[in-house]
Amino acid sequence: MGTLQKFSSNELVLSHMEAWQVLVFFFGGNAGVKPGWLNDNDRSFAQALLIEAIDASAAMGWIETLWKSSVKPNASVKDIIKALAKKAATDWFKKATKKKLEDPEIYQFVKSSLTRNWRSAWEIRVQTDGETAVY
Repeated sequence: MGTLQKFSSNELVLSHMEAWQVLVFFFGGNAGVKPGWLNDNDRSFAQALLIEAIDASAAMGWIETLWKSSVKPNASVKDIIKALAKKAATDWFKKATKKKLEDPEIYQFVKSSLTRNWRSAWEIRVQTDGETAVY
């Protein structure tokens, strides 16, 4: 969970509103911005966060029975994950399968780790009005 994938403009699947909902899922509140203020780098960041969360949770495999603390994404984020799964390139996910993506589950500690690792970068981006790249 150290580096995130980067997506070019033509690889972006998430709309501004979907990216904003993902950022709210990870960073709470209103994510410090309005959906219309997000640029392509922000959308790429949100998409990468979501893919990393899904993939890292899918990689847990057998640990699931030991660690059953997961965050069930709200309906809108769950719909975003399903739409992302339909449009995503197969190489974006390393561990998550199409079956796993039908009923997505994100482990709380995966979400917490990503939030902790990327909160400062996101806050700097918000404070600089998008002048500073997130990642």
